[in-house]
Amino acid sequence: MFLLDLVMLVLILFNLFWLLFDGLYSSHFVQEFFDAYWPAFHAFYLPVHQNFTFYDAWFVAIFLTELVIRWFIAAIRKTYHKWWFYPFVHWYDTLGCIPVGSFRFLRVLRIVSILYRLQRNRLIDLTKTYVFRQAKKYYSVLVEEVSDRVVLNVLSGMRDEVQKGSPLTDRILKEVVQPRKAELVDWLSDRIQAVLSVHYDNYRPDLRAYVDEKIERAVSENREIATLEAIPLLGGTIKSTLERAIADIVFRVVDGIVSDLASTNNKLLIDELSGVLFDAILFEEENDALELAVRGILLESLDLVSAEVGVQQWKVREEREAAIRERAKRIAAIREGRRKNAIQ
Repeated sequence: MFLLDLVMLVLILFNLFWLLFDGLYSSHFVQEFFDAYWPAFHAFYLPVHQNFTFYDAWFVAIFLTELVIRWFIAAIRKTYHKWWFYPFVHWYDTLGCIPVGSFRFLRVLRIVSILYRLQRNRLIDLTKTYVFRQAKKYYSVLVEEVSDRVVLNVLSGMRDEVQKGSPLTDRILKEVVQPRKAELVDWLSDRIQAVLSVHYDNYRPDLRAYVDEKIERAVSENREIATLEAIPLLGGTIKSTLERAIADIVFRVVDGIVSDLASTNNKLLIDELSGVLFDAILFEEENDALELAVRGILLESLDLVSAEVGVQQWKVREEREAAIRERAKRIAAIREGRRKNAIQ
């Protein structure tokens, strides 16, 4: 098959160049040029030009024969699901065999197909050629530009839908968030326990001071406790002792609750509290504030995605590659200068 591919590649290239030349030869200017400067060739080629369809039919016969051979081999190997799929899959080969001007140049695609087969079978390596690199570069640019335009149009439509207040927010909450309630509640409870276990000790003195302040104010404003100060000699001591006892009891209760929440032994309780909090936040009736917040998040997220998609990555790559080349040139120049200085 390798030899057949090479033969067909040579024939197709020759045929395409002949098609191009014959198309140019149709011009009176070209015919007059050859008649004036190369009359022997003009006398030889003019009858060929006049019967070009006949000569091209020989190439068509060869191309059809090659197509039938490949079709037969594909049918035997069962390359495709049905034996008659081959001419439809290789439509460029089939249409290129039609001896009409608009179809003849589809034979260019046969060259691409043959080169692809040779490259795939590692019989040739086109990846390091200048033509391949440039073709790959501009193909990437074309694909990126087209895909970016499509994505930006889709994102713009989504943004309009969200901004108009479509039921997208409710659908996100019910169809995206709600099915993942167990995962989110588990994550939330883990975060609560992690925060309490890691940071509570740092804020424990502040909590103690806060409780003491509140108890002191509550005691000073309580009339019954204020009457204790009227007791001679022991009134102030009793009041202070009672105030410290209440503060200590309250702090111990709060400290015990927080410590229990931070303990992994109470994971089930934290999960239940997180679940209640989750439902209260997300599925409260007439929760306009949450809807506005979700809508704002969606709009800002779409804006960020649109801005990122709008960046022409191929330009960024070119600028990066140019900077690398420039840096390499400067390094080479510096080394060359050092080498010359060393010689001198």
